[in-house]
Amino acid sequence: MVTNLDPYIIIILFFMGSIFGSFLNVVIYRVPKNMSIVYPSSHCFSCKKKIPMKYNVPILGYFLLSGKCVFCLNRFPSRYAFVELITAIFTVIVYLIFNLNSLFFVYLILTYLLIAVTFVDIDHFIIPNGFILFGLSVLIISLMLDVLLLGWEYSVSGSFVFAGFLFCIGLIGQFILKKESIGFGDVKLGLILGGFLGVEYSILALYLSFALSAFIIIVFYRGKMNSGDTKIPFGPFLAAGTLISLFTIGPDGGNYILNWYYRTMF
Repeated sequence: MVTNLDPYIIIILFFMGSIFGSFLNVVIYRVPKNMSIVYPSSHCFSCKKKIPMKYNVPILGYFLLSGKCVFCLNRFPSRYAFVELITAIFTVIVYLIFNLNSLFFVYLILTYLLIAVTFVDIDHFIIPNGFILFGLSVLIISLMLDVLLLGWEYSVSGSFVFAGFLFCIGLIGQFILKKESIGFGDVKLGLILGGFLGVEYSILALYLSFALSAFIIIVFYRGKMNSGDTKIPFGPFLAAGTLISLFTIGPDGGNYILNWYYRTMF
């Protein structure tokens, strides 16, 4: 954890994070549609005209344009600015926890991946295989370079715990509800997340994921669950549980939530 805060580093990382957030907006929109994330450059999807460079500024650009295309006045989703903002904030948070070292870059990539997973799953109820393969590649390289400090055995154990639990819950849910309850994309994502987290943090992330999903369902979907055709993406909850598990790591390397649990229960 960072002890001596350098405001210049934080400002730079916030700005860089917002730029990556702008790129994530492209990924979130184009990948599910099998579009190139490189070409064409940022443009209005209504009139197809390129957004002028002076307006193509992360976060601020949306407000400079008043949320509308400068040419056809078609409205842009406010989520564009939101994704850029949370990506910038999360970039700073990862820095404050892990400092500027190899772990910072690994967990930052994982954070960006989970942001993309969250919004794609919300929009399309899918987790693209490209995301899974990318995450798996980063995980394997990190383990080969001993960046994660978990070791292959503990990482693989975490993958089996995370993915195995989701797979079993999916089978039980399908048997009881007679329909898919946990998508296989979630299981594959769990395989990646468990590898990054290890066994102990995987259990924590799973608990938080299901607790958050239960809360959201009770508060927002309670009246809709009887319809039988209500679909709720679970990827965002897995992402949230994982990020909370990572963002609650303390200066001593322990986890605030786990430490509280051990003190309370034992």
